Amino acid sequence: MMTSSRNPAQFSRVRDPARGGKVLEEGIYAAACTRPGHAPNKTVPASTTGLSSPKMVTSLKKAEAISNVAHLLYDFLPGSGRPEWKSHVSFRSIAQRLGLGHYWQEGSKEPAISHLLRLTLDREPLSFEKLILEVVGAGIPYCRKNGKPIRSTHIKTLNGYLLELGFKFPALWDKEFWSSLDGDSSKRAQHIVEAELRSEELEAASVVAQERKREELRDVFYALSTDDNRQRAGLKLERVLNELFEMFQLAPRGSFKLVGEQIDGSFLLDEESYLVEAKWEAGRLAEDKLLVFRGKIEGKSSFTRGAFVSVSGFTNECLESISKHKQPTFFLIDGYDLTTVLEGQITLIDLLRAKRNCLAEEGTLLYRASKK
Repeated sequence: MMTSSRNPAQFSRVRDPARGGKVLEEGIYAAACTRPGHAPNKTVPASTTGLSSPKMVTSLKKAEAISNVAHLLYDFLPGSGRPEWKSHVSFRSIAQRLGLGHYWQEGSKEPAISHLLRLTLDREPLSFEKLILEVVGAGIPYCRKNGKPIRSTHIKTLNGYLLELGFKFPALWDKEFWSSLDGDSSKRAQHIVEAELRSEELEAASVVAQERKREELRDVFYALSTDDNRQRAGLKLERVLNELFEMFQLAPRGSFKLVGEQIDGSFLLDEESYLVEAKWEAGRLAEDKLLVFRGKIEGKSSFTRGAFVSVSGFTNECLESISKHKQPTFFLIDGYDLTTVLEGQITLIDLLRAKRNCLAEEGTLLYRASKK
């Protein structure tokens, strides 16, 4: 903790009943209440002055805490600075910037800091945190420049004083912030750069791994079209869809449940759940399968939505009739859509978002999203 040869007095506004209730600073009040013949710092008990003991204690504790904060912050910044210093940061300039300039009094620096803190706390408590953080933030480079850097011990001590005033500012309790104040700043900067480089390398490796996974799923998907064993093809399609949704972190619910060649399940898109059903039939899908799916959705909540996947596509009659007379509650995905995702022309998330937005804005079930 930074030290000083100053012996600051504690300041709090109390009234001296012996002087007609005149408001005095605590240090002055202590001197005024000193009995003749006693030690200079021995004051008259509260009961003999007519002051309420509980209020007196509260006032003194608050005054002591404010005095401690002022004493600690003393070396963080200049008080008022010199008129010729342009754009120079000081206690006064910060107070003025925060609209608290009228609480700054010229004269001795530490009493002025105490006065600023006390009046801000009493009259504009919502600005107290901003004031403290501004002083600390501006004080860090100032003290470092002067060869007396602020350390984590100073901030922890400040936090203790603030707790006595009933405040805990999260920014001053950040352990990473504490660590940044200690040690060699150049080495710390190098560590930050190295960590960022490692993060970029990991991200690049993740992209490469995702590309490999996408190509693997693409090859499996294309092979399914020539597989005569449709049950086996259905099982492989289950794997493709599960791993594709997992790759884009869409949280598929367990594994899609296979019923014949039908796959039921759900996924999360932007924290909203969607029911999903998939089919791969020899020809394009007719309306009856979509009516069943719509019934499943309507059997849930009023805000349930879904996505129906038909690798072989949908008939024109199906697309025209399914959206008539009823509000659409799901969008459609066909083999072409899956191909654009598996070829890397669009991400699955972008595809789903585009289809969802078009469903909400235009009521279109089968929307062709733009490729990247």
